[in-house]
Amino acid sequence: MCTIIRQQAASLAYLEQVRQHLARLPSIDPSTRTIIITGYPNVGKSSIMNKLTNANVDVQPYAFTTKSLYVGHLDYNYLRWQVIDSPGILDHPLEDRNTIEMQAITALAHLRAAVLFMLDISAQCGYTIKQKVPLTSPTMSKS
Repeated sequence: MCTIIRQQAASLAYLEQVRQHLARLPSIDPSTRTIIITGYPNVGKSSIMNKLTNANVDVQPYAFTTKSLYVGHLDYNYLRWQVIDSPGILDHPLEDRNTIEMQAITALAHLRAAVLFMLDISAQCGYTIKQKVPLTSPTMSKS
């Protein structure tokens, strides 16, 4: 028995890493009304999330502060809403996206939700309005 366990040590170590990663993921209820807040980095997604919900997402004056999905809840007209703050995404091909951006893309692709796309028209976030608008297109960079 011990020999079998030793032979499977690498696989068991990998499973433990996966278990730890899954434990850090937010609990998202697919049957609850959901709003996903998305957009370019540093446009105020986390700030509005903190104002609308009971969440306490870190807000900093630089891009990519949010590195994973955050879930908060909002009660409006006696209805409970699940609000998801996603990491910033840039308009480039799917294969060029990093793991942080892929969390946002996965949520957008697989969750039934209303999408609130945040834009900062002042360009203080480091991107012009011309750069941001194509991301709102349904055919954004074939993602």
